[in-house]
Amino acid sequence: MIGWPPAHVRLLLRSSALAILATWGVLTGFALVGALLDQVDDFGQGDYGLAQALLVLLLQVPRRLYENFPMAAVIGTVLALGGHAARSELVALRAAGLSPLRIATIVLAFVALLCLPLMAAREWAVPGLEMQGQAIKLGAMQREVALAGGGVVWAREGNEVFQARGGQRRVVEGRSVLVFDDVRVYAFDPQGRLLWLQQAESAEYRQGEGWTLREVRRTRFHGRSASLEVEPVQRWQTALQPGAIEAGLVRPDLLSSAALRVQIEQARRNGLATGAQEDALWSQWLYPLATLALVFAAIPFAFGQRRSGGFGMRLMVGIVFALLARLVQPMLGNLAVAYALPMLLAHLLPILALLAIGVIGLRWRR
Repeated sequence: MIGWPPAHVRLLLRSSALAILATWGVLTGFALVGALLDQVDDFGQGDYGLAQALLVLLLQVPRRLYENFPMAAVIGTVLALGGHAARSELVALRAAGLSPLRIATIVLAFVALLCLPLMAAREWAVPGLEMQGQAIKLGAMQREVALAGGGVVWAREGNEVFQARGGQRRVVEGRSVLVFDDVRVYAFDPQGRLLWLQQAESAEYRQGEGWTLREVRRTRFHGRSASLEVEPVQRWQTALQPGAIEAGLVRPDLLSSAALRVQIEQARRNGLATGAQEDALWSQWLYPLATLALVFAAIPFAFGQRRSGGFGMRLMVGIVFALLARLVQPMLGNLAVAYALPMLLAHLLPILALLAIGVIGLRWRR
C-alpha cells in the first residue's frame, strides 16, 4: 500500500491542496478584514467594541469560507496546474500516459471532496451561527434594529393579511423578540369579502409564546352592520409565523435550504412571488456542481501556461474565471426574478456553458 495513491496523484493533490488552501485563506482573510472595517462605525454604541466585533466575525467564518471557496478553487487550481506546466511537469505526466482529462479528474475529485463538508456546514451550522452573531451584536449595542427600514411590512397567511409600520428585532434575556407598531390585520372570506379588521398599537412575537397584541380594536362586519370590540391585551392565535413576515426582509442566502423550502411553500400557498427564495435554494443545491464546472472550464487554460507564462499570467486567468462566479450567476438570477423565468434554467445555463468550455478546451489541448 506504500505505492498508493500513485506518485502522480500525490503530486497533483499536494500542489492543488497547497494552492487552493492558501488562496482560500487569503480571500477569506480579506473578506473578514473588510467586514471588520464595516463595523468600525458601530464601535462605542452600548458595549459594542473590538472584542465583540471579533467574536461576531469568528461566528461568520464558516459562511465566509463557503462563499469564497469557488473563487479559491478556480484560482488555486490554475496556479497549481499552471506551475506544473511552466516547469514542464505536465508534459512529463502526459508522456507517462496521463491524458488531460485524467489530470483534470484528479483535481476535480479533490475539489468535490472539499465541497461536501462546506455544504453540510452551510445547511446546519451557518444559519445558527449567523443568528447567534446577530444576537451578540444587538445585545452588546443595547439597541434594536429596524426591519424594512421603517417602511410598511406586509405578510399573508391563508385568509389573514398582516400590515405594520416597520418593526424592530430586539434581544431580551438572550432571546430574539419581534415588535411591530401600528398593526392592522385583515381577514377575508373565500369570496374576498372583508370579515373583520383588527387594529393594534403594537404586536410582539416571542418564540414559544406566540403573538401578543396591545390596545386592540377589532371591527367585525355583519352584512350592513358592524360591531366593535376593544381589548387592552390580546393573545393572537394565528398560523402566521415571523418567517413569513421576514421573508422579504432577511437575506435568503443566510437561510438553510429547509427554511427556504418552507418559505417557498408558504409563499406559493398565498400567491406570492418566490424568485429570491428559489434563487438562493438552487444556489445551495447546485453549489458543488457550479464549483466543479467553474474549475473544469479553467483547467485547459492552466495547461497552456508554459515557461512564457509566469505567476502573474496564471493569477490573472484564475481571477477572470473567479469573477465569472461572482458576476454572471447573480446577474442571471436577478434576470430570472425580474422576468419570472425558470430559476433552475438560470442556474443550469452557466454550468452547461462552463462544461462546454472545459470539454472543448481539453480536446484542443490533446
